[in-house]
Amino acid sequence: MLVLLAVLVVLFLSARSLSGFYVDYLWYDAAGHGDVFWTTLTAKLTVVAVFSIGFAAFLFVNLLVADRLAPLVVPDGPEEQFIARYRELVGGRHRLVRVAISLLLGLFLGGPTIAVWQEWLLFRHAKSFGASVAQFGGDAGFYVFRLPFLTYLIDWMFAALALTALLVAATHFVNGAIRVQPPANVDRLTRGARVHLSLLFAALALLKTGDYWLQRFELTTSTRGVVHGATYTDVEAQLPAINLLMLVSLLVAVLFLVSMRRGGWRVPLLSVALWAVVAVVAGAIYPAVIQRFVVQPNVSTRELPYITQNIEATQIGLNIADVEKVPLTFGSVSSTDAEADSAPMQDVRLLDTVQMQDRFSLDEGKRAFYSINDIDVDRYELNGRTEQVMVAARELNSSGIPNQTWVSRHLIYTHGCGLVAAPASRVTTDGRPVYTALEVGREELYVGVGLGQYAVLKTDQAEQACPDQTAATPYSGGAGVKLDSTLRRLAFAVHFSEYNLFGSRLITEDSEIVFVRDVRDRVEKLAPFLHFDSDPYPVAVDGGVKWVVDGFTTTARFPNAQRANTDQLASGSGLNHTFNYVRNSVKAVVDAYTGDVTLYIVDPNDPIIRAWDSAYPGLFTPASEVPAELASHFRYPEDLFRVQTSNYGRYRLEDPNQFFNKDLSWNVAQAPGSTPTQTISGGTTQTTTVADAQQQANTGDVQTASKNRFEPYYTMFHTPGGDAADLAPVFSLLRPFVPFSTEDSRKELVSFMTVSSDPATYGKMIVYEIAEPLPPGPSTVAAEADSDAAIAQQITLLGNTGSRVVFGPMQLVPIADGLVYTRPLYVKDESTSQVFVRGVIATHNNRSVLGDSLSQAMTRLFPGGEFDLGDVVTTGGEPTDPTDPVDPTTPETALELLNRADVLFDEADAALAAQDLGTYQDKVTEAQDLVAQALALLEDEG
Repeated sequence: MLVLLAVLVVLFLSARSLSGFYVDYLWYDAAGHGDVFWTTLTAKLTVVAVFSIGFAAFLFVNLLVADRLAPLVVPDGPEEQFIARYRELVGGRHRLVRVAISLLLGLFLGGPTIAVWQEWLLFRHAKSFGASVAQFGGDAGFYVFRLPFLTYLIDWMFAALALTALLVAATHFVNGAIRVQPPANVDRLTRGARVHLSLLFAALALLKTGDYWLQRFELTTSTRGVVHGATYTDVEAQLPAINLLMLVSLLVAVLFLVSMRRGGWRVPLLSVALWAVVAVVAGAIYPAVIQRFVVQPNVSTRELPYITQNIEATQIGLNIADVEKVPLTFGSVSSTDAEADSAPMQDVRLLDTVQMQDRFSLDEGKRAFYSINDIDVDRYELNGRTEQVMVAARELNSSGIPNQTWVSRHLIYTHGCGLVAAPASRVTTDGRPVYTALEVGREELYVGVGLGQYAVLKTDQAEQACPDQTAATPYSGGAGVKLDSTLRRLAFAVHFSEYNLFGSRLITEDSEIVFVRDVRDRVEKLAPFLHFDSDPYPVAVDGGVKWVVDGFTTTARFPNAQRANTDQLASGSGLNHTFNYVRNSVKAVVDAYTGDVTLYIVDPNDPIIRAWDSAYPGLFTPASEVPAELASHFRYPEDLFRVQTSNYGRYRLEDPNQFFNKDLSWNVAQAPGSTPTQTISGGTTQTTTVADAQQQANTGDVQTASKNRFEPYYTMFHTPGGDAADLAPVFSLLRPFVPFSTEDSRKELVSFMTVSSDPATYGKMIVYEIAEPLPPGPSTVAAEADSDAAIAQQITLLGNTGSRVVFGPMQLVPIADGLVYTRPLYVKDESTSQVFVRGVIATHNNRSVLGDSLSQAMTRLFPGGEFDLGDVVTTGGEPTDPTDPVDPTTPETALELLNRADVLFDEADAALAAQDLGTYQDKVTEAQDLVAQALALLEDEG
């Protein structure tokens, strides 16, 4: 009965853990990847078992030998009383004591090794990188796959052996083989104890020799020099010191072995002291002296060979070695040329993913229990043309459920409903998005972003229908685990601490429980060894909705490569950690209805993903099986592009002298502010001082000078000056560069980089290098537009009635032989959070204008041209004509009067340039009248 009671108590106390293990298995099994569960579990158990059993057996044998070497007669001495009491306590249970100590310490040392199960799998399934490593030779795969586990193994074995030596010494002491205060003519150690301990100490020295041998390869990730990797001090000072320490440790091992025959540890112990001195002097002081007094005064010559290998390794590691370079010259654009090449302007984005989130929620949220959590940019074919489209999922908002009962939260309100989409380059006449319907047959979203609660489907309780449905469609997918047994219902009730899962009569044998419903959590649970992007995006494909998440493989052990600059990543980014090698090897696709996860390998050349594919056969799907419709919506990851562009500005230089001097380096362009009062100009940008720059040179810091940088954006990019075959726009990411300057004072546009998301050219990077004279960069353009009197006056009017003016994303648009900057302007109502597109700023050749629409802005920017870009449509969906006359029956607002006056001033400037003074005077007079009318209206309203 006592045994039974004890078993019941243990089961009760461990019920949560047992149910969690069982629920975990059921989830993997329902997802169709039970093999992943068992492979991971087997790897963890194997590592723990091998290390635990190995140490327990080794310790047991050593303790057994120590007992067998115990002297038959223990001479009198101060320790005799202690030894007698120990023997009295243990009695005849020496074997039991040895077994207990060995097993307990085996678990103590072996348990933590569960943390290296991923290193173990990579060690077993190592692949070749096909890249040789300088100084030490061999393939980079050894450094990435084998070295981490070998280093851990040697360190663990050293700690285990040191603990064993300590316990063996204690055993010899209690057995009387070691005497602290022996009688006269009696040795402190018996011969057997001395031999035993000498073997253990020699083994410790040999293990340290192996550790030193591996430390040689660890130099390829050193951060001591001006760049990361093995540099002058590492190769010329640290490496010889390590080799010397290897010889010293071998000498110590030999001396301990010799002492077994000759007796006495004086010489071995003196050699250990010498070893410690050599480790401090040669291993630490000498390299520091070389670095300070040899390298730093001559860094521009000493480090050049190592800078070269660092450049090559970093370009490979960050995948920026094959960037196509295209020279580009910008000049002035005439009205005729701008009008003839207006196609790029039709793809200028007017909507912003951040500012329009509230607008989408207000217009298309439908119910309080739905929410728009994020807006993404994708491309779809609308009206026979591929366009940028803003897409958002209408997701379940648990906090908005009207009746917060268990049945409501888990059985009725179980899913989101459909997608909300709007072309990015069109707005209505009142500044709202032009919403469009994407073909989605099954609009229920049971898996989404931020869904933390479980849902029980196929119950006797009807689910909440989507807004456009008269009744809920019964669920027919297989997203969850069947609750078809008492054991399963009990396990889930315990796991979620919810009795209703066990006792509710609404749950039947056909019911399914869906949990782990957040997209990123779901893919991370299937592949915890990958890093996933923080921004999953929905795609309307194959009659349903699928989520796409980018998966990355990374390592910080790629030899001689620079650690990536991740300063500009959000805290939740999957790349916000230390690495010097990265690949976007996986596209994870999650069905929002069924919850099915497919992991497509889109970069089979990546050795790391090939290793994981070998470790988990059946988990991944080759890219050849990606449906064409789905592949057309794959996007190049924005976070990866941030990292690559942040490092490319310096690592584009292949000459080590140019690299070191930084004169020809680039920085990512400074970011313009999001409101008129935040525009970055002059000294408002975070800068790096001269002292900071010197500190960077001394420490090897090669990070970007300022963190306040231009955000990359998706665009339908039109190739500048391309022929007819190149005119089709390519969905791409774009980011501009400015010349490097110590205080971040250079703001001219020196280049911009694009990367393609088109299936035919996916991942192709092109950098457009701009010839002198360099045009102004984004922050300069923003500052000049903000200070323009006419624009500032209109912005003041727009933000003068309880509203706030916010700028949208600035975009670079090459047209004809010139460059036009565009930037939408939003007005946000402070009380309702409603956002409207109220204008577009366009800039060319240091001249900025503000128009109610992009078409109007272009017409003002290029007087004499007629632009109908279709960027404004009526509520019926038809584009408006910007040249339509004003309806005389409709009174004009002050802003409309000022806009008309701005057009007249532009026409006056054009007339003055043509030396038509009569027309110039007429236009100025007419414009001044309109300004006076606008001021009168404002006075009446005030």
